[in-house]
Amino acid sequence: AHLCGRIMYVYVAFAWPFTVFPIYKALIWAIVPNAIFSICFMLNTQINHLVEPCAHAQSANFYKHQLITAQNFGNGNLFCYYFSGGLNYQIEHHLFPTINHCHLPALSPGVKRICKKYGVAYNNVSGYGEGMAEHFAHTTMCQV
Repeated sequence: AHLCGRIMYVYVAFAWPFTVFPIYKALIWAIVPNAIFSICFMLNTQINHLVEPCAHAQSANFYKHQLITAQNFGNGNLFCYYFSGGLNYQIEHHLFPTINHCHLPALSPGVKRICKKYGVAYNNVSGYGEGMAEHFAHTTMCQV
């Protein structure tokens, strides 16, 4: 079933448009949606990982490593939650990768309490604006 889904995606996204549209429309059909998806994906993943507190953090303890190498953003903000597909709860996603994203907000308070109890950083910013500012500050620092 998984392989069939992949084949269907490749056909609908890249082959089918060339059978029904002129070449310029087929190219737009094949390129624009993937470019938009890629930009959205990069936006959501970069502000979760490529920020100063997370980018170079490491720990031999698996769970601590998951905590300190991820950053949440916009917790409690419905726009951030829906636009990111729930990945604004990145810390909880790393700790519980098989849990559906709709349950991640409920796990967040418990994870925060455990982090506070053991003195582990719980990286969290207010939303996309602050997350992007931190990401650009980190990448700018890396250039120097």
